Amino acid sequence: MQTKSSFGGGLHSPIQDLPGSLDEFIGPDYVGHLDGSAMDREESERLEREFRRSFPDTHHSIDDLFAEDDRVALRTTDRATHRGEFQGIAPTERPVEFTALVIDRIEDKKIAASWGAIDFPRLMRQLRSATPNR
Repeated sequence: MQTKSSFGGGLHSPIQDLPGSLDEFIGPDYVGHLDGSAMDREESERLEREFRRSFPDTHHSIDDLFAEDDRVALRTTDRATHRGEFQGIAPTERPVEFTALVIDRIEDKKIAASWGAIDFPRLMRQLRSATPNR
């Protein structure tokens, strides 16, 4: 499971320290499933760039990590500062914290597919509570 070990080490660093392109980790035919919506590699990278602009100092702490056969499951706690517009909410400069669960399928030492769930309601509650008149 070298791929997840390598990628996992990067998850402890600020997200902007990750490579601009995730070619080293993500397979060419990658399919992501986030909170029930499927997306191709291009859409996944677009969402990642948008998130980086909104939360450029994101730190991912790996709380649990399990691997079996070609699957890797992890639970993270993510901490960041809201520094760019996100979902129509102007930057608040406030810290946020949320959790995520991800299962990756590894093929040829790269992530071929992911299934993830982010505690999006928790994130949005924090952003809205930091915004005046909400």
